[in-house]
Amino acid sequence: MFLLVDEVKSHYETLGVTKTAGNEEIKRAYFSLVRKYQPDRFPKEFKEIRAAYETLSDRQKRAEYDAIGELPSSVAPLFYEAQRLDRSGKENKAAELYQMILKSHPDLNSVREQYAKSLSTNNKPGKAVEVWEELCRKVPDNPRYARELSRSYADRGWNKKALTEIRRALTLDRNAIDSWIWLSECIIMGIKKNMDIWGELEQVSLEALEALKEVKTEEWKKIRLYSQVFIACGNKRVDDARACLLQIIRVVRENGRKGREKGHEALQGILMFVPCEGLANLYPELKEIADLLSDMNDTQILNQLDDVRLSFEIEELPKKGFHEIFRDLFRILNAEFEEDYNEIEILSIEYILIERKSEFDPQIRRLKEEFPELYALNYHFFTDALCTCDPDKMMHQRAKAINKVKRKLGIRDKDRDPESEDDVQSTIRRAEPKVGRNDPCPCGSGKKYKRCCGR
Repeated sequence: MFLLVDEVKSHYETLGVTKTAGNEEIKRAYFSLVRKYQPDRFPKEFKEIRAAYETLSDRQKRAEYDAIGELPSSVAPLFYEAQRLDRSGKENKAAELYQMILKSHPDLNSVREQYAKSLSTNNKPGKAVEVWEELCRKVPDNPRYARELSRSYADRGWNKKALTEIRRALTLDRNAIDSWIWLSECIIMGIKKNMDIWGELEQVSLEALEALKEVKTEEWKKIRLYSQVFIACGNKRVDDARACLLQIIRVVRENGRKGREKGHEALQGILMFVPCEGLANLYPELKEIADLLSDMNDTQILNQLDDVRLSFEIEELPKKGFHEIFRDLFRILNAEFEEDYNEIEILSIEYILIERKSEFDPQIRRLKEEFPELYALNYHFFTDALCTCDPDKMMHQRAKAINKVKRKLGIRDKDRDPESEDDVQSTIRRAEPKVGRNDPCPCGSGKKYKRCCGR
C-alpha cells in the first residue's frame, strides 16, 4: 500500500521553515539542526535533514519539489513510496515507480534524477548513462548533472569521457568540492590503467585547493585533495608534502568524526601509494595523524607505520652520532627487494666494519642498546663481530663471498690478473694486533683469551 501525501513529513517541516523561507533562513536552519543531530549519533535524522537541505537550497530542485507537492493524489504517493524504497535499499522497485511517474509527467527533472541514481545503484550503468545524458541535454548548465553523467561514464569504463564531462562540470561551478574530488579520482583511475597523467594529478589537486580556499563548508572533503597532492609530490618535494600533512592534521582536528573518517581514508591511500623509504622523513607527521585516528584501531595501518618508523630511524642514525656506513647498511637490509648486487654491498660494508673493528665496535654496542630493531636486521653478523678475536678470518670469509657473487654475476675487477685462478687475495693485512692465548680477551670480560672467546 502506498503512503498518503499528508502522512509524509515535508522537507520544510524537517528543517522547521515555511514554504516562503529564503536561502539564508534555510541555511541557518540546516546548520542549527546538524549541530544537534550529528551523523554518528543520529544517522537517520541527519540523512533526512541533509536531503531536505540539498533539495530546498537548490533553486531548480526546490521548484520541482514544490511542483511534486501539487501533483494529483494519484501520482504523489508513488513518488514518496519510491523515495522510501530507495532508502530501504530496494532501488530496482524504486526505479520502476520513478519510471511510472515520468510516463505521465516527463518534465519533472528531479524525478528523472532520482530514477538515474536508482539505476546506477542497481548496477544498470548503461541505462543510467542514457538518463543522465538526457538531463544534460535538457539542462546543459547544471554542474551536478554533468558530474553524475561523468560518474556513469566511469561506471561503464569510459575514463576519457568521464574526464571530459567532469571538466565541463567545473567550468560551470569551480567551487564544487565534490567535482574537484571526482576529477582527481578519475585521474587516479587513469593512472591505474597506465595512462601517463601523474603530473596532471598534482596540477589538478593544487588547482582545486586554490579554487576552494574561500569555501569553508565541509572542509573535511579537502582532506582527499591534500592527500593526493602529497602522493603526487612523493619524496621529490618534501617541504610541500609536509605542508599537506599539516593541513590534514588541522582539518582532522577541527572536523570531529567526519574529519577522522576522511583522515583515515587519506592515511590508507598515502601508505598504499608511497613506499616506506619515501615517507621516512615525514614519519613524525604521519604518526600524529595516526594518533588522532586512534579510535579507528586499524592494525594494517599501524603495521605499515612501524615500517615507516624503521626507515625513519635509519635516516636519523647520522644525526644520532652513528657513522654513515650504518645508515647505508640498513638501507640495503631494509629494502623491499633483494638483489645479488645488494649482497655484494652488504658484504663489502661488513668487511669494512671488521677491518676497522676498534672504531666501530663501540657504535655496534650502542646500536644494540638504543636501536634493538635495527640491530636485529643483521643480528648474527653484529654478534659475531663483537665476540670474535679473529677478525682476519671474518674478513677473509667476506672477501671469498664477494668474489663468489661477482663470479656468479660475471663481474671481474679491472686490476685482477685474468689468468689468476684464485680471486681471493692470499694475503690480508691485519687490522689489529694478534691476540695471544694468555692475553686479556678483547671482548672485555676480564678473562684470558684462551678461557673466553678463544676456546
